[in-house]
Amino acid sequence: MSYEEAFEAAKNGDFHTAIPLLHRAAKETGFASDIVNNAYTLALYNAGDKTRLAEVSFQIALSLVQTDPASAMDYFQRALVAGLDNDCVRQIGEHFEGWAVPVQDVHLGLPIRRVAHIVSNLIAGQAPTEYLRMLVSSLKLQGIESLVFTTESGASWFYNPSGVPLSQSIDLAGDVKLGDVDGDFVERANRIAEAVRTSQTQAAFFHGDLSDQIMARVASVRSSPLQINVNYGTEMDVDVFDGRIHLSQNAFERTRFRAGPAEWVPISSDIESRSQKCEPLTRQAMGLESATTISATFGKLERSSDRNYVRVLSEIMKRFPKHFHLFAGPGNVRAMRSQLHSEGVLPRVRFLGDVKDVAPLLNVVDIYLAAFPDSSAQTVLEAMGAAKPVVALRFPPDSPHNSGAEVVGGRELTAASEANYIEIADRLLRNADLRAEQGRVMHDRFQAEFRPERLGERCRQFLARFQPATS
Repeated sequence: MSYEEAFEAAKNGDFHTAIPLLHRAAKETGFASDIVNNAYTLALYNAGDKTRLAEVSFQIALSLVQTDPASAMDYFQRALVAGLDNDCVRQIGEHFEGWAVPVQDVHLGLPIRRVAHIVSNLIAGQAPTEYLRMLVSSLKLQGIESLVFTTESGASWFYNPSGVPLSQSIDLAGDVKLGDVDGDFVERANRIAEAVRTSQTQAAFFHGDLSDQIMARVASVRSSPLQINVNYGTEMDVDVFDGRIHLSQNAFERTRFRAGPAEWVPISSDIESRSQKCEPLTRQAMGLESATTISATFGKLERSSDRNYVRVLSEIMKRFPKHFHLFAGPGNVRAMRSQLHSEGVLPRVRFLGDVKDVAPLLNVVDIYLAAFPDSSAQTVLEAMGAAKPVVALRFPPDSPHNSGAEVVGGRELTAASEANYIEIADRLLRNADLRAEQGRVMHDRFQAEFRPERLGERCRQFLARFQPATS
């Protein structure tokens, strides 16, 4: 068959026509044509068919893994960003383990003074970038310099063919080396690995998982004497690391890598310093003079749009006719507005959109209501650092949804059920003295555990585990 019709339809955005034609073309070529494979997976991506994109990309990658590892990595990455089941992810990890330089016992004789960080990219406002910014600054306070390498694995790629790095100019307390986007995935990884080897760093932190195939390749070729994976929610499923750092307690509990050193180094927030620099908002300025009390939920609205959470919030608001609630974060409000309207509380809810910095807002907030089931530990910390009481729903210890409750800590503010969540919020809203008391508890816990300085302290202590004890 002629493939012109398929390519033309894809070019014009007619994916309904293009996808079956490209599927047929891929089968006729035995999935051996890079041009057809690329067009087919790109069409699936643009059509939003993640399930088929994951399946097709994974099968293409398997057909290439022995003869063309670089192209296989490209298609593995397509499958991973589309969403792949755990068994397939494990298969990918096994291929990297087959390529890996054997892991040796690591004993570093001197205190570590210079480390590398390998990240996908640096984009302002994104959680990994903000975490890295605070970590690098905090390590510097501990006498440890940082050199940051970006892989730019999302640039010069199938849905982003531009040969321009994605990273932005970020103010970091360490030097930054942007990844070169020329060449295939193996060539790009080899350049980064060589740069890390010659950087005179004693340890390398790999901030990511297998969805960054270039990063995984850098780790597998053993670019640093000491290699540590930093788990932001999904750890890198390759056994090539000497240690692992988990940003949440439940991730630490759920790891399948039990042999090597591991540590929970929780996320942090610089909310205190940001609050000192900003002009706080007032209720009058926000048109909220009629409010007796105000609660808030921050972060992406998709995290707050669970029907059960909105129902619980509505019940709280019904109990307090002059209580208002603020949502600050990007996302589609339509479904939430509809449910809040049907509950009769929509007039007292404010959707503020994608607020650059929530620090000024916290001045008007009485309590913070963490969304569930997918609570954001980072937004919870913002409230804790501003001495606001936080209500969070508690899940089983091995649940990936327990991050909000684990940073709040105490049972007084972590609810065992939705009914208990409402009860805790009710008590706080009825009693200003209790709000002040629990706000102090939250701030004390924040000071002890989640200040930015604690990141460097904990990482230095973790690195010391790989150094021989002195007599």
